[in-house]
Amino acid sequence: MSYSHRWIFLWILAALLGAGCSGAVGSVSPPQPTSSPAPPATLGRGTVAVIDYDAKHALTRILILPPHSYKFSREITIHTSRIEINSAAFDRRGHLYLGINDPGAKYEVLELNAESGRLIREITNLPSWPRSSVATDDENFLYVNTKAFVGGDVKLFRPGDTKPWLEIKDSHSPVTITVARGSLWVGYEGLIADAVARYRLRSRDQTAFHHTVNNLPVELEVDPEASLIAAKLRGDSKTFVAAIDVKSGKRTEIHDGGVEGMASDDSGNLYLAESNGKIHTCTFHRCTGSFETHTTVSRVAANPLDGMLYVAASGKPSLQIYDPRNGQLLKSFPLPGGTPRDLAIEP
Repeated sequence: MSYSHRWIFLWILAALLGAGCSGAVGSVSPPQPTSSPAPPATLGRGTVAVIDYDAKHALTRILILPPHSYKFSREITIHTSRIEINSAAFDRRGHLYLGINDPGAKYEVLELNAESGRLIREITNLPSWPRSSVATDDENFLYVNTKAFVGGDVKLFRPGDTKPWLEIKDSHSPVTITVARGSLWVGYEGLIADAVARYRLRSRDQTAFHHTVNNLPVELEVDPEASLIAAKLRGDSKTFVAAIDVKSGKRTEIHDGGVEGMASDDSGNLYLAESNGKIHTCTFHRCTGSFETHTTVSRVAANPLDGMLYVAASGKPSLQIYDPRNGQLLKSFPLPGGTPRDLAIEP
């Protein structure tokens, strides 16, 4: 049975198992969840998905949290003994995209209906690469950065398609992508110098390109005016965050030190999370304060509905919600798997 057909088989079998799986779908023998999920809730903007890896049972749980809710509404389970779900993104229809890397084999994308858990689309035969990831735009196009024989590509898929509609090719390798402020932003690794670039959505038109010398941009956030890029840069001796002027390419360091995750919101707030649990509250010009989570942070994301900060923590395996204005912890949800890999929030 091919890898692609095996995925389809798992999802069909899970559907046949029905409600006896306590709402979990996606594996041949789904484990019983540690607690029964809440009744199905209407999802929408602000829905949160947590990718939680369970090494003991060799599976990954995708836990869905509805807007303004303090209960997970659905749990989707997928066996992941060898593969790794390394990326997640929502589109504007409540569809969740999971990027899955199979070392030495291929990269694959699953499109799920987050409300029902149903598999909608499967994109296969992308080259295996742990730096591949997924992003979506306001017309529900899917973007996937991939490795190529020379450099790499960003592949664009129209809704429903399983073959690329457009490919952005470059001699640099795209190690990170994000869709923000009406553009596609790419962090590139080059043989001589690394770079950041901006493209028009659904186009190959490059509208900005700036070298970052030998500092690899591994994560990007963009301010509301699309004039500054906050880039997590990794050099030979340190990791730091710098703001890059989109017009001039001028770079200003705003945080010196290890950062595990970054998030920003429509008000121009930038959040930098260190793995030791400290979260710095910043603008795209400077950091002005911080608060402690007292755990090991894996990922952070800002909710567009209310500006609250969602923190995936592995020190005390949990999803935590903070008010970033005062650092107050509002709610903490235990995670059964214990290793949160990613967060996605429906825009």
